Amino acid sequence: MYAAGNGARRGAEASTSDIAVAITDRTCEPSTLTIPAGKASFVVTNRGERVLEWEILDGVMVLEERENIAPGQSRRLTTQLHPGEYAITCGLLSAPRGRLVVQASAAQPRPALTLMDMVGPAAEYRAFLSERSAALGAALYALEQAHGAGNAEAADEARRDAAVLLPTLRPATMGDARLEALFGKVQIALAGEAAVAASEVKLDAEAFRVALGQRTVLPDTMLAGAIALLSAQDGETASPEDVAAASGIARLLLPLTARIDPELAARTKAVLAALPNDAKPGGAIRSLVEDLSAMRKALALPEAERKS
Repeated sequence: MYAAGNGARRGAEASTSDIAVAITDRTCEPSTLTIPAGKASFVVTNRGERVLEWEILDGVMVLEERENIAPGQSRRLTTQLHPGEYAITCGLLSAPRGRLVVQASAAQPRPALTLMDMVGPAAEYRAFLSERSAALGAALYALEQAHGAGNAEAADEARRDAAVLLPTLRPATMGDARLEALFGKVQIALAGEAAVAASEVKLDAEAFRVALGQRTVLPDTMLAGAIALLSAQDGETASPEDVAAASGIARLLLPLTARIDPELAARTKAVLAALPNDAKPGGAIRSLVEDLSAMRKALALPEAERKS
C-alpha cells in the first residue's frame, strides 16, 4: 500500500536525459526551453494546488499533452519534435504560455513536408478568416441599417469599415475564380458611395462569405495572396491594411518555415520587426515580398503529396 501510494504521488522521476518542467496554476519553470530536434523526454511536475495539464502547441494544434496531473505528481511525456518554435501551456489554460524552441542540427536532414504539416496553419488561418468575415458581415449589416434609416454619415462610416476589412480576406481567394469574381464585385461596390454600396453589395457579399467559409486555404495559397497584396499596381503602394494582412500570414507560417529553413525564418522575423520603422520607404516591404516568395518555395509540397 505504501509503495502504491508513493508511486502515485511521484508518478515519474527525471533522469539525466529527461527535461524537467515544473508547473503551477500560472507558471512554468523554466518558461522558455531550447532543445535539439529529435526525440525528447519531458518529466512534468505539478507544484500547484489543483489538477493541471501540460501541452505542446503548434499554433492552434495540440501536438502533445499530459492531462490530469495531480498536485505533487510527475508525468513523463516522450515525443519527436521537428525544428521550430512552439508554445507550451503553463498550468491553467488562461495563464501566459511558455516557449519551446527546437533547434535543427547541421547533421540532421531537413524534414520533408506532408499534408499533415499543413493542417495546423490551415486551421489557424481558417479561424482568422472566420473572425474577419464575421466583422465584414457586421459592417455590411450596419451599412444596410444606416442606409435604411437615412443616416448618410453612419452609412458612409460603415462602408469605410467594410472596405478596410475586405482586403484582409483577399489572399484566401487566390486560385478560385468564383471567389475572385465575388471579391471584385464587393470591392467595386464598396468603393462607391454608401447609398450605391448598400443597394448593390448585399447578395454578392453574402455569396462571397459563404464560399469563403467553405474553403480550406493551404500555405501556398496564403503566400501567393500575401505577395499579391504587397505587389504595387499602377504605381500605388500597399495600404497599411494590406501590409498587416500579409505580415499576419508570414507570422503564421514562421514556425513551419523554421522547420525547413531556419535561416529564412530568422530573416523573415527580422524583416517583420523592421516594418514599423522602415527607414527606406518600401524597403522592408520589398524584402518581405522576397521572403514570402522564398517561403512559398520552401513550403511547397512534394509532387506525391500534392496529388494526394
